[in-house]
Amino acid sequence: MGAKNLSSSQARERLAPVTAHAVATVTDLMQTAGPGRHVITTVVRPRNAEPVSAYAWFDVFGEGTDALWSGVYADAAAVAEVVALAFIVATGSVVLGTTSPTGEETVRGWVVDGQTLRPLTAEQVRNAFHETLGPETPSVTYRTAFPVPA
Repeated sequence: MGAKNLSSSQARERLAPVTAHAVATVTDLMQTAGPGRHVITTVVRPRNAEPVSAYAWFDVFGEGTDALWSGVYADAAAVAEVVALAFIVATGSVVLGTTSPTGEETVRGWVVDGQTLRPLTAEQVRNAFHETLGPETPSVTYRTAFPVPA
């Protein structure tokens, strides 16, 4: 018996909760990022397909519930779309690069674990960057990622 062919409205209905969860996850990550200039990058490597990626630059001013962020909404939406795909295929990663108001540069990372982002330790992020990018940049500090509420 073959797969059931869904209408486009049925497909959207099934994807809506995953997409909403991905948007909430990316929003929570951005709100928890802390003050500074940030770039969030996400990559999904589906089996037998080319990798899919997106990134967004954003600035955070202030901390906690009073924090404000600015950035390009379309870029953040593209990141959320790739995170939704990662949740569907259960593979992917998210990296957050930050330049703090004091100029310190840090990198944190997460992997997709089911429909959540699992924080990586500083050593895991350092190893992943070393494997893909080569020697470390001395000015960058690798940090253990924080839990993402969504």
